[in-house]
Amino acid sequence: MSAGAAGLEPAGAASSVDAVAAKAHTWAVQLERKERFMARSDFAFVFHAFALLFYVRTWMWHVSPAAALLPGSQGFGWFFRYLTFCSFTLQMVQFFICCLAHVSRNPKRKRRLAVTADQLSCALFGIANTVTALFFAIEKTTKGLVEGGQLQRPAWLNLAVHVVNSVVAWVDLLIVEERSFHGNSRHLALLFAVAYCTWLLVVRTFFGKFPYPILNKLPFPLGFLGFVLLGFVVVLATFQLGKSVKRLTNLALDRLLLGSEGGARSGGGAAPAQRSNGRQQSSAAVGAGGKDKEQ
Repeated sequence: MSAGAAGLEPAGAASSVDAVAAKAHTWAVQLERKERFMARSDFAFVFHAFALLFYVRTWMWHVSPAAALLPGSQGFGWFFRYLTFCSFTLQMVQFFICCLAHVSRNPKRKRRLAVTADQLSCALFGIANTVTALFFAIEKTTKGLVEGGQLQRPAWLNLAVHVVNSVVAWVDLLIVEERSFHGNSRHLALLFAVAYCTWLLVVRTFFGKFPYPILNKLPFPLGFLGFVLLGFVVVLATFQLGKSVKRLTNLALDRLLLGSEGGARSGGGAAPAQRSNGRQQSSAAVGAGGKDKEQ
């Protein structure tokens, strides 16, 4: 063996050791990220399960004798005349699909359910917050022109359908990594809004009036169109707010992760970028699934 070859051998061995160490570190980071994701996923499953039980219990109250005494249960459309009840029902379906996605063992079915849950959750985030914002804004400024303010309802019911609905939407946004807020979710939220506005006109035709007193006091059709425009603005604004908050929380978690890993490992190289990009794999997969569905 020549002297030159002997000199290169230690360098080559050191390079091989560095490569193995780098690969081992990458595997360790991926395992840590997977464990963290699974822990958040388990927590999300518990949250979705309890939310579903609460929503089912609240929804079933509406078929009880006590609910039959409310004006909303009488006449064309039942409680579905109200955006609050329509939104609440859709959120109940959302949590049911979320639970199915958690427990499904078939990878393809699990992926489809996760994509559907993501799109529905992001779309209903805007709708639920719109229900809450419009209800309290109009109720406080017009002395009960939303649902007739003097009606006797259980105190917990008003809290459940006008406060808890938005709280659970925000908690879902913060604890579920897959919430993508892609454009198709925005389109779905607007589709829900258009469908309900059309349904309002059907209700007015068959029920004789709008379900909300404020709409009956506004001039038709200009007053109705103005109120609808306001609703659309609130839906889009709350959707964009949720999207921005989700982006900021993801960035904050990325920086926290990079800081903790950087302290445990000297020398960065390309690893930080790899870690930052890897954390977004699940949401990117959901987005890709949504695009595949559209195609």
